[in-house]
Amino acid sequence: MKIAITDANIFIDLIYVELLDALFAIEVEIHTTINVVDELNESQQKAIFKAVKKNRLTIHTQEEFNVPDDIKKSKKLSDSDKSVFSLAFELDAFILSGDGVIRKISGFQRIEVHGILWLFDKFLESKLITGKKASQKLRDLGSYNKRLPTIECEKRFVEWERLK
Repeated sequence: MKIAITDANIFIDLIYVELLDALFAIEVEIHTTINVVDELNESQQKAIFKAVKKNRLTIHTQEEFNVPDDIKKSKKLSDSDKSVFSLAFELDAFILSGDGVIRKISGFQRIEVHGILWLFDKFLESKLITGKKASQKLRDLGSYNKRLPTIECEKRFVEWERLK
């Protein structure tokens, strides 16, 4: 099974639209770092720790991975971002993030990266949500997260609303 290292913005978005459980239902082993968890507010952390208790999420401490020198030196990345990259290298995993800097550096580092729209597509493929529900949840998320790619969202609304 493939391993994904999840960034804070993915957790925040999924919790907001009440789809966090769907993340743990797709065919991917989900991991994150304590640095990412520290970026979440108390209620978000509670939701995350429920997944840990159910063995659906693994949280790694800084002692469990090494930060590569080129990542360590980056001034564009937060400590949390650096931990995500480091763990992705350590576990030969891909990254789940909507952060533009992470996505850009992932390309340079040749690390696979996917965002929230990819997750919605996976939720649909896995029949965890309907097209109608996906459209509604993405619209809800768009009112909260103004950084979503508008054109890609619009394409999905058209596609998903055609689904039964």
